[in-house]
This record gives sequence, C-alpha cells and structure tokens, in this order.
Amino acid sequence: MIQMADDYLAHLAGNINGLSDLNQTIIQGDGCVNSSINQSSEIPFFMDDPIYQATLKVEKYTLPVICVFGLLGNTLSSITFLKLPLRRAPCSLYLAVRGFSDNGFLLSLLLPWISSTFDLHLSQVKGVCQTIIFISYVCGCVSVWLCVFITFENFLLIHNPFTAGKVCCDCISKLSTVLLVLFALALYSISLRIMNGDCSPNQDLTELTQIFVYTDSLLTLVIPTVVISVLMAVIAYKVIHILQIRKIHSKLSKVIIRDNPSATVQKRILPIAKVTRMLFVVSFVFFALNVPSHVVRLRILIGTFTKGHSTTSVTMATIQSAFQILYYLSFSINVIVYATFGSNFRLVFRKIFCGYVLPTTSSQVQTEAINLVVQRRRRSMTENPSCAEARPIVSECDRSCHKS
Repeated sequence: MIQMADDYLAHLAGNINGLSDLNQTIIQGDGCVNSSINQSSEIPFFMDDPIYQATLKVEKYTLPVICVFGLLGNTLSSITFLKLPLRRAPCSLYLAVRGFSDNGFLLSLLLPWISSTFDLHLSQVKGVCQTIIFISYVCGCVSVWLCVFITFENFLLIHNPFTAGKVCCDCISKLSTVLLVLFALALYSISLRIMNGDCSPNQDLTELTQIFVYTDSLLTLVIPTVVISVLMAVIAYKVIHILQIRKIHSKLSKVIIRDNPSATVQKRILPIAKVTRMLFVVSFVFFALNVPSHVVRLRILIGTFTKGHSTTSVTMATIQSAFQILYYLSFSINVIVYATFGSNFRLVFRKIFCGYVLPTTSSQVQTEAINLVVQRRRRSMTENPSCAEARPIVSECDRSCHKS
C-alpha cells in the first residue's frame, strides 16, 4: 500500500491539468493503471507492452535531469528579470513569477521521483502526499495563465501600443498576479478534501471529484489553449503586415536615393519587433510543448465522459507518456529561450552572474523601444486629439503606480 501511494503520487503529479487521475486511475505497486471506479474488476493491460515500458524508462531517467536543470535555470532567469533594467520592462514580473511557479511544479515532480527511487515512502508522512499534489495543481494553473497574460500583453504591444501603455505596468501586473495566485489557492484547496491520507480518491466524494477534474481541465487546458492560439494567430498576422510595410518603405527609400543621390532618408526601425520576438517565442514554445499532451488528455477525458468509463488503450497510454516528457520540458527550458531570443536578457544575465559591464550604447531596454513606437505613432496621428495626449508607456505606468 505504501509503494502504491508513492507511485500514485508520482503519477498524479506528472499528469496534472487535464487527465482525470483523481477519480479515473490508481497506480498500483507494479506500475499498471486501473480504473478506480470499479476496483473489483481491474486487470493490468499496459505493463506487457514493450514500447510502453520503454517510454516509462525514458521518463524515469530524464525526469530528474529535466527537473534539476529547470530548477536552476528558472531560478537564475527569475532573478535576472527582477533586476534593473529588466524589472521595468513589460511582462518581466510575469516571467519572473512564472519561473518560481515552474519551480514549484518541478519540485512536485522531483520529490515523488526521489521517494520512489530511494524508497523514502513520503506518503507515510502525514499530509505530504496531499500537499505535493496541491502544489502541483496550483503551480500548474499559475504557470499556464501567466503564459496567457504574457501572450495577451504581447498582443497589445503589437495591436495597440496606446492601450499597452495603460496595461503593461507594474500595478496591473502585480494585481493580476496576486489575484491569479489567490484564485488558484482557493480553487485547488478542494483537492485536499477529495484525497484520502494515502492519496487515493475519496469514494464518498466521487461527484465532487468529477466536477473538480472537469473544471480543472476547462480552466487549465481548454480555455488557455484556445486563447493562446487565437492571440498568437493575430500576432503573427500583425507582424507579417508590419514587415510588408517595412519592405515597401525600404523600396521607396531606394527609389528616392536613386533619383536624388544627395538626399538623406531616415532609416525606419522596428523596435517593437525586438520587444515582441522573445515574448512570441515564449508563447510558441509553451504552446508547442503543451498541445500534444493536452490533445491526448482531452481525448481521454472526452472518451471517459461520454462512455462513463476509462477507454485508454495501450497505444494512447504510450503516446501520452511520450508527450508527457515534452510537457515537463515546457517548465524547464525557459532560460534557454530567454537567452537565445532576448538580447537584453543576455546582457543583464551576464552582468549579474558573470560580472559583465553593460556598455552604455546597449543600455536601452524593451520599455524604451516601446516608447519609440508610441511616440512615432503619436507624431503620425497629430490630427487626432486623443492620440496627441498620449504619453510614453513607462512614464504613464510609473505615475499611476506612484499615485496608488
């Protein structure tokens, strides 16, 4: 029973946000998955498949590497985003908090792995099992919705910088983050009630468990996936449109210089592209690594809901186990994305951890680039009084924060 609880703890922490483990499956000591609704008729059907066994072994040996690397990378990246000058940049607070949230989720994966590998039997310690599962639910939800916030702010920066000047500030970011964390803590406190001391589902609260599972799937799987998909599609369309305009301006500049060699044409830059590139890649990587696992989970969930019992096949379980590794990576490789696509992040990171001195010519941060876009649009729309009163993003946000 102790080994069963430890294995169930590891499985549930790893299949958070979508797969209805609380009332659909129990992990037995030999590793097979069985229905917990009719426990008298369970028969193992996964363990004899060699491909499924291979995916389980890959997951077992890659999980600690993913977790340790992610814990280190997320910690360093969060510290970097909280330091000046990145601290004043859009979405920095979301990215920093997301790093801590991802660490919480990775810890909820690593601790059960340690318990199972070294026979520590953490499930024997009162409250540890439920606490780990609770943390995995909360951190998984917070990470997903922080990515939604990041994508939404990126959409505003491209679509309407004037609105972004009012939304992309510390006050809104702090308030949104606090409300999100409080909501997640309140919602997932239900998991502490519907779990027994050995991490098995409370059979007296089966209906509440089902409502909880479907609500979690809707909030952390369906809605975020749809929202991020739509926003990323709009962002991609707007970026392509901007690049087309830039190409036209470049051709016009060449024509002017050809007809009048003595003329000087001001080079048009797109600072907003530098701002949004990293944020777009962050959203895209999260989306690409999460969607495969989410699709399989959603299919299992719909099949269970329509037929009233688990319909998971060996093939589906194998695919889900493989996609689960990609899902874990989405919480671990963020520092690589930031360092690869964020030039300002690299500069500040090297300054903090490598003693690198920032050159004065490279001290411009993302917020300054956005202000250039706002000012440019303001000059091009001087005939509109509402636009003429626009102010740089950072200044407006700072004033509102000081007033509050």
